[in-house]
Amino acid sequence: MMEFLNNFSSTNQFIPHGHCYLWKPGLVWLHMVSDVLTGLAYYSIPVMLVYVVRKRRDMPFGWIFLMFGTFIVACGTTHLMDVWTLWNPTYWLSGLIKAITAFISVLTAI
Repeated sequence: MMEFLNNFSSTNQFIPHGHCYLWKPGLVWLHMVSDVLTGLAYYSIPVMLVYVVRKRRDMPFGWIFLMFGTFIVACGTTHLMDVWTLWNPTYWLSGLIKAITAFISVLTAI
């Protein structure tokens, strides 16, 4: 069990994604900037959803907007994790974040 938990922060089992891009600056920058901007956009959308739900107390099923906001934040986190894994091969942690995102996605869809 301890070995399993150590895998989440271990960086010596794998190589960073940047190696897959052959560390070509243009390609690394393209992925980094795209994922950062997408992540930031994903984080800003739920702020507006929470604002609208709080302003409109008469809105039926406001919790659906909050679930959708949670889903969007989780998706944004996966994009920011992709930036992290360009230099840090913490793929177990990245996979865990994607699994949490999948769980929230399924809950939101149901």
